[in-house]
Formats: sequence, C-alpha cells, structure tokens
Amino acid sequence: MGYVEWLRVRGCLKWTAIVLGALFLICAIVRVVLIGHQNYLGWALSLESDPGSKVTQTTLPDGAQRTAIDDPLKQVRVVIVDRGSSGKHIEIYDYSERGLTTRDAMDLGAVHVTELPSKRGSLTVVDTNGETDFINYIVSGALVAFIVATILGAPFAREGDGHLESALTKPLSRDRFSALVLGIDMAGIAAAFAGAIVFAIAVHALFELPHIIFNTRDVLALLVGILAPLAWYAMLTAATASMRRGYGAIIGFAWPVAGIVVALSYLRPEGNPVLTVVHAIAWVFSFIDPLTYTNIHGQILMVDASGHATVGFGYVGQVIALALLAAVYSVISMVQWRRIEA
Repeated sequence: MGYVEWLRVRGCLKWTAIVLGALFLICAIVRVVLIGHQNYLGWALSLESDPGSKVTQTTLPDGAQRTAIDDPLKQVRVVIVDRGSSGKHIEIYDYSERGLTTRDAMDLGAVHVTELPSKRGSLTVVDTNGETDFINYIVSGALVAFIVATILGAPFAREGDGHLESALTKPLSRDRFSALVLGIDMAGIAAAFAGAIVFAIAVHALFELPHIIFNTRDVLALLVGILAPLAWYAMLTAATASMRRGYGAIIGFAWPVAGIVVALSYLRPEGNPVLTVVHAIAWVFSFIDPLTYTNIHGQILMVDASGHATVGFGYVGQVIALALLAAVYSVISMVQWRRIEA
C-alpha cells in the first residue's frame, strides 16, 4: 500500500532533480557569459602588452607572486598577488574614474568583488578562493526541502479523496500504513535536502573551487535545516488529515499565513490596544509555527505578549522545538487517519 506514496515521492524527487539540473545549466551559461574573476585577471594581464606599460614582479616573504602593472595611457594600475591554490588578490586602481562615492560588493561563488572610491579614482578589489561556511549550503538545502515538503504535504487527504486505497494484498493496519506513509515522505524530504546541498556546492564549483569550512555550529545548523522542513510537512499533514476535499487551499495558504503569524509575533504594540490583541494572538500561535524556529544562522529572540524580546531560542532550542513539533504533528495526523471511515 505504501507503493503509491513511494511513486508520489519518486515523481516529486524526479522533477526536483530536473529543475535543479536546469538551474545548474543556467548557472553554467551565466558563468561563461558574465564577468568572473578570470575575466578580471585576463584583462589585467592583457595590460602588459600595452605600449608604455611598466610591469614589476616580486616574490613576497610567504612565497606569493606579486605582479604590479602600471598603464599610464589607460590611467590604470593593477596589483596581482598570486597565492597559488589559496587564490588571488587583485587590486585595480582606475584613475580615470572620478567622483565615485559609493561602495558596491558582489559575490560569485568563492569570488568576492568590492568596488570602492580611492583618493584619485576608484579601486576594485577581487579576492578568489575565499573560505565558505558550510552553513550557506544548508540554507540552500533547507529551501528546496521546504518546497518538497509543501508539495508532499496532505498525503492522507489525497488518499481519502473520494476513496481509501485498496489492493489485493494482505491488509495493513491504519497505524502501520500511516507510519509508513510519513516515513516515505520524510525520507524523500531528507533526500531533497541532501541533493540541494550537493547542487549548491556544484554551482559554487562552477565559479571557483570551494574552500568549505565546517565547524561544530554547523552540526546544529544542519539539524535545524532538516528538521524545519520535516516539521512543516508534519504540520501540513496534521492540518489536512481529516479532509477529503479542499486540502489544496490549506497547502496554498499555509506559507502566507505562517509567515504573517511570525511577522505579527514580532510586532511591538507600543500601547495600541488593537495591536496588543493582534500581537498576543499571533505570539501564542507562533509557538506551534515551524517557521518561528527556522533561523539557521543562529539565535532567535521572540517578542513576548508585553512587547519585550525576552524569549530566546538558540540552535539547541530550535532543534528541540522542531523535533517536538514534527513528532506531535505526526501523531495528530495518525490519530485523525485512524478515525476516518473508508
């Protein structure tokens, strides 16, 4: 009987892989077309062939190769520090660009580009092969897992849409069947989470070889990243387990409603009686909203009923809260499914 749910999960994962593959192809095209650090480096080195350019090459104490190129004709000075596998540091001084007052920054994978004003023009700094915290990939994995969890939500409502599943096989108890369905779906969500992390690393590698940093904090962030979509899926399942029709509306409105609840829970009433009531209601419901505990980057401070930020959730608190929500919502959905008549 769980084979039907397995087919749903397999189909969802297949289309997820297709979409991620298409996005990877788009990123590869962007990598080829748009300006990356190799283009900066190639342009800088091409200045060496300009008439009147002065090139100075030195070896720094740490063994890095420093190349300075001065091109008076184009009013450009380029300094390249090549540290081998540790990346390159490129400084481009453009003395022809006057009046720059703003600072801009852009990241392309492990490439960080900063443009800022200097005394005589502008300075563009390019750093390659920068270190990347693993937590950035966790965010990508959680985002895709949330989407898959939303798609797979309401499995019992789909099963009861018009009829309950029947097959010429040995009967399976409602409890075992519901546990099997939940297990299959959650395994699919976890697979999507892992696949999205691999996708994020692969896209990063298109621009530069990733130098990934993984520390103990990322272990807890990883747990938050996977538990949050699982709790979200369990909530959707519990909200729709008794429904035979109209469960699509619950799925569709879940995101905006949950987001509004979280936003209103941080609202500071400032003495307004209407806002005080709205905030108090949202504050209560925020405790059962998985999005409340989805902060992969660290601490959560919740604004209490009086408008003071006194309730805090660190990584450990988020993990515990999300695990409890996933378990409780799963049990609620199983109890509802047991009571539905065929």
